[in-house]
Amino acid sequence: MRAEPASRLTKTPALDDLLRAWGLRRAPFASDDKTNELFASATHREALSLLDTTAALRGVMMLTGSPGAGKSTLLKTWLAGLEPKRFLPLLITQSSLSATGVLEVLLAKLGERARFKRSTNLLLLEKHLADLEPVTLVLVLDDAQNYPGPALEELRLLLGLSGRHRSAFALIMLGDDYLLGSLRLSVQRALFSRISAATTLAPLPREDIAPYLDWHVSRAGLDRDIFAPAAVDLLAEASEGNPRTLGLLAQAAWLAAARQNTFTIEADHIHSALRQVPAANVKIIPN
Repeated sequence: MRAEPASRLTKTPALDDLLRAWGLRRAPFASDDKTNELFASATHREALSLLDTTAALRGVMMLTGSPGAGKSTLLKTWLAGLEPKRFLPLLITQSSLSATGVLEVLLAKLGERARFKRSTNLLLLEKHLADLEPVTLVLVLDDAQNYPGPALEELRLLLGLSGRHRSAFALIMLGDDYLLGSLRLSVQRALFSRISAATTLAPLPREDIAPYLDWHVSRAGLDRDIFAPAAVDLLAEASEGNPRTLGLLAQAAWLAAARQNTFTIEADHIHSALRQVPAANVKIIPN
């Protein structure tokens, strides 16, 4: 069988062409959104309130949720809104750090050069925090469930630096649903006992799915409903309310519809997306 000449092959429309045809400024449901906007469900609003209180009181907070629940997005929005005259946020993402590494990274992020001796580094940190007053350092650990025990113990000890009546800084730990259980273990009980607030980001409830989708579409430049009701039902069931999975499915379905030169996303487009996105609820994926 002879291959078709390249000139006869149907060319897939470029993304820019699809966006132009739909009147969109950018691809909807994009994961690389640089803004600090947030679709705030009830569980998000509760978490934001607890974050505010934790920072103000220099407490220790644990924010958990399944992968894709929106922990990092929520935190990015919250950090962007902190008053620079009151708070200095620092984010540590290297979850493989040792106890020594935690102290050294913290000093580096504060602009200090770590020394060889731990005692010297502790004095450096204590002086820097004293110089920051009345600004509160807000230390955020991402993927906290992956931190080794000695690193978490070092952070607990640093909270009591200088022996003041309140913690030396506020500590926010982000992690998956297993974080709380791991901190309950005897080796971490001392840190566990200092947690002043803990909350879990729940999946989006069914009634928030359509508004969440419309919010994303509006931010991409289009103010109209683009999902058929049956498509929304399928998205809600397939994503199980997980924002990341919902976004991946919705974007794949939009691309399927746009490439067919249609301007409403139907159930068939969702079925196409289900075959493409592994995180979708496998129980409803068609054969």
